[in-house]
Amino acid sequence: MGIKQTLESMTIEEKIGQKIMLDFRYWDPTDKATPDMTKPDDTIKTLLMDHHIGGVILFANNLKDKDQIARLTSWYASLETSTGLRLFIATDNEGGNVFRLPRGEYASFPGNMALTAAIEGGADRHLAYEQGRQIAQDMKSLHINTNFAPVVDVNAHPANPVINVRAFSDDATTVADLAQRMVAGMRQEGLITTYKHFPGHGSTSVDSHTSLPRVDRTREQAFAIDLAPYKQAIDAQAAPDMVMTAHIQYPALDSSLIRTRKGEDIIVPATLSRQIQHNLLRSELGFRGVTITDALDMGAIVEHFTREEALEGVFKAGVDIALMPVSISAPDQTYRLAPLIQAIADKVRNGELCEAEIDASVERILRLKQRYALICHRPRKRVQPHTAAQPTEKTIADGSITVLVNQQATLPLRDKTRRYFILTPWNEQAKGIAAVMTQNGYSHVVATKESALGEAEIRQNIDQCDVFLLGTLSTRYTQVESDGVANKKPVTDKGDVYLGYLRYAASQGKTRVHLSLRAPYDVANYAEFVDAAVASYSFYGYENGVWRGRSMTSLAEVLIGNRRPVGKLPVNTWKRYDSQTYTGVVAQPKGFGLSW
Repeated sequence: MGIKQTLESMTIEEKIGQKIMLDFRYWDPTDKATPDMTKPDDTIKTLLMDHHIGGVILFANNLKDKDQIARLTSWYASLETSTGLRLFIATDNEGGNVFRLPRGEYASFPGNMALTAAIEGGADRHLAYEQGRQIAQDMKSLHINTNFAPVVDVNAHPANPVINVRAFSDDATTVADLAQRMVAGMRQEGLITTYKHFPGHGSTSVDSHTSLPRVDRTREQAFAIDLAPYKQAIDAQAAPDMVMTAHIQYPALDSSLIRTRKGEDIIVPATLSRQIQHNLLRSELGFRGVTITDALDMGAIVEHFTREEALEGVFKAGVDIALMPVSISAPDQTYRLAPLIQAIADKVRNGELCEAEIDASVERILRLKQRYALICHRPRKRVQPHTAAQPTEKTIADGSITVLVNQQATLPLRDKTRRYFILTPWNEQAKGIAAVMTQNGYSHVVATKESALGEAEIRQNIDQCDVFLLGTLSTRYTQVESDGVANKKPVTDKGDVYLGYLRYAASQGKTRVHLSLRAPYDVANYAEFVDAAVASYSFYGYENGVWRGRSMTSLAEVLIGNRRPVGKLPVNTWKRYDSQTYTGVVAQPKGFGLSW
């Protein structure tokens, strides 16, 4: 049966089902708790098949270990509707801090910003392709056929709490180039790819998981920055298979108002904007692939719209797939789905939703499924996991480590007889660095997470060390007044606490090394209070005998002089930043990095 015939054979309800992707992050047949959903379930199968649901998204809750994942995903992959349609089986495998497969069993990679730091430092750009290819091999070996990656947001706002280190850079050309290379690598292995988050989440200072962010760039700036990666890929005929929407307001692209469930008029979120999703993305930019919303259970949407309002708005805007429009975590919650689908089908029948547009949308979905052997009983290709991923993962981590401050050649720390105190937000970071130091003959290393010690204990450890290494895990950049309006200093959420530790260490004559473990913007917070500062862009380390990432190894090797640092900043860091004008005073420019 061809695509047109399949489409003609489907009821409106079945078409709506194909336009929905559900999550079963939690599942409890007894409805007494909400344990992680990790194994096949007949109730879920019936729900998916009866409603012709188009796909499922998996989270770390569903993906525990290699054997368990294979059992679950092979079951999902075996499900097939009466018209021969299989599921999109998706997850967010970006690398870095958004990675759903078990770390330690699969190469998690240090993330987009780390990759760019390595390339800025001279590494081959082909690493982006190779990373995409290896991630895809692991996913396809587990029957996961769709990746919600790469992120192509241009992280132009240092206060961005949700994108930050997930972005390649604050430079649109760099983002566009590396994203296209990564997509090419994923496609080589037959993985469905996604650019996110359209029209661009990189200039926000609010997390759309909790609130509705607003971007106040001009239309010209939007095309030059946020939209550029999409336009360049489409123009180069290198567009991804899918584009995911952003739950943001972007008045320069659509300033029209929409009525919320509370009766308020607000600027329409991009996910519900026909001007942005249809007129701009499809008509003006020329995207011909499938579009999908970001999760509809995020605060930016649920705080303003009911389930039915959100789903209707998504389809009126022209978006093809609604991701997680309803939460179902137990058998007695399955009743929530049918009325939602029926309400939308009724709106199609009475003309409130255009049936021709619904058909065109479902046809795009079916053609994508046909292209990737998810329709009409075509044989599935299963690839073997990439067994040699670690060298590429380690190559990127090695090349990413960026030294940003090094007063009087403080680094490398070659003296193995000195006493070292490593304090980091998570235990695995300090323990990972300490493990490498101990293996190399450093006999006086104390390593712990910050929350394990009280302030007095931290000061006591500072008293007893020669070198104090302080790790920070900043997700955003803020400014507070220090000595008056004319002397503002940027600090992280715990900036005053960290500055207190550093000032105390200085008063005791200790060598101070700042370790920026996430986005490097926080280096400017402490630069004048430390002897050295190093950025790793990734914060997973050593836990329970497992290396959950390679960046702490690479960072430690640089700290002790076993490796020469070559990484360069993928973004500008800022002394001051004005969120209204998106301008400020640069502390260290993109491309900066010290070595020896």
